[in-house]
Amino acid sequence: MSKKKTKKLPENLARKRRARKRLMQALYQWQLNNAPAAEIIEQFMLEQDMGKVDVPYFQNNLRQIVENTDALRAHFGKHLGRNVKDIGVVEKAILLLATHELKNNPDTPSAVILNEAIELAKEYGGEGAHSFINGVLDKTATDLRPDKAPPAPTDNEPA
Repeated sequence: MSKKKTKKLPENLARKRRARKRLMQALYQWQLNNAPAAEIIEQFMLEQDMGKVDVPYFQNNLRQIVENTDALRAHFGKHLGRNVKDIGVVEKAILLLATHELKNNPDTPSAVILNEAIELAKEYGGEGAHSFINGVLDKTATDLRPDKAPPAPTDNEPA
């Protein structure tokens, strides 16, 4: 049997990937206990292994997401097809994180943000969560980054 070879990420990208995982966990916790972002950051710094995490990225993004939750929910909420209250806590955390990145991190390609969110949903979300996350974020990305959307087919091109 041969093992599937995986390409090793450069350390700066691996640190950011780990920060996203911690952000998703912190946002999950925040939704359950509504503690201030500073308190959650302090707890994570003390209790979690943050040695290989992009800590400034984690801290800054958690603060910004908590401060702007309503606006972020408005961006992805119109693509849910159901009430945001009917979405699982893990899925909401992933949607908040990815929507924030789409809106505020223009240097990160949409495909990278969506892929990271899908991978988090596969690992932590409910059954089928990754497909749901992909569909919602694909539409949200088109709204937030219309200049990065693929061009619409013309009449002469097949759809």
